[in-house]
Amino acid sequence: MPIPTIHVGCRHFGHGRLQALVNCKGLEPVACVDIDVEGSRVAIGTLTGDVPADLADRVYTSITEARQRHEASVCLIFASTTAHEALVVESLGLGMHTLCVKPIACSQDEFRSMIAAHRKRPDLMLVQGQNKRWNPAAAKMREWLREENGIGEMIGGECRFWIRQNLWTGKDTRQPDAFVEGLYFHAGASHQLDQLVAAKGLPAYVTARVHKREDVELGQTGVWGTAGGNALMEYANGACVSYAGTRAGHANPFGWSGHWTFQGERGDIRRDAGHLQLFRKDECVEDVQLQDLHAGLIEDDRIQFDALADAITTGKDRDWMGHSLDTWVLMEALNASARTLERVDVGALRASLFA
Repeated sequence: MPIPTIHVGCRHFGHGRLQALVNCKGLEPVACVDIDVEGSRVAIGTLTGDVPADLADRVYTSITEARQRHEASVCLIFASTTAHEALVVESLGLGMHTLCVKPIACSQDEFRSMIAAHRKRPDLMLVQGQNKRWNPAAAKMREWLREENGIGEMIGGECRFWIRQNLWTGKDTRQPDAFVEGLYFHAGASHQLDQLVAAKGLPAYVTARVHKREDVELGQTGVWGTAGGNALMEYANGACVSYAGTRAGHANPFGWSGHWTFQGERGDIRRDAGHLQLFRKDECVEDVQLQDLHAGLIEDDRIQFDALADAITTGKDRDWMGHSLDTWVLMEALNASARTLERVDVGALRASLFA
């Protein structure tokens, strides 16, 4: 039986995630939460597939009200970034497994508040939603980085990420990303670097710098750490992975896909979006073209939601999914380095956040 689920956010980006929830098999929407009830009812009316007949009549303005009226074990949060901390704490306090879209927090204080709420209910899953790790191309890269048939021990790598993202959401409104310091790493680079964390865990040390950019056309306000950045991530074995990315470039040649290379003791990887190649001893031993981003990311999130349901019911990959919070830790370590212009000990920062 699918797990009864409350979905927060029915419009804009949240609408596509609600469609992904309808599409998945392991979770079932029993109620929705949004500050715009009438707009949400209209949005629910455009969903396709096996939509619960009266879902549009079950839209509430708070998670608490939705939970009082309906039995639910899971809460999916796709609201504005600046509202995440309060919503996550509320959901956990109501006894629900909680997945909140990245970035799960805007500050270290918010993150610590969520960890404190989770510590009171360690039986519940708390997951930072990161949809890019779930498509087949990302899964294949993870396999080659982790499994016996891959490159062996990683000795180095790089990632490039280049888009031109419009942060305007209306005539006079912008995404929170345009105003909250440090949200480039948390909301932009995390799309790619979450895939690295998912495969190799956290690096031991990081060094980072951020780009400075103001662009009225794109809604870039010039706030510190919102446009782009460069980073060097050092793993415990001495391997370094470099990153260079922007969402305020003068073109959009790649979209949301990253371009990667990795060197290992037994082989090398080259990945350009969905095209992946594995090299060993001067020859390409595997060459595949796989789905990278699905249209609207709906299928990526459908896979993620079904994996969450599986983790709850069977325990499969439960700890690994919980470590999605480590992606937030890595992004915050990059921000800390860019602010201080110093090399940051990631383990020490993590310990302070989970203390």
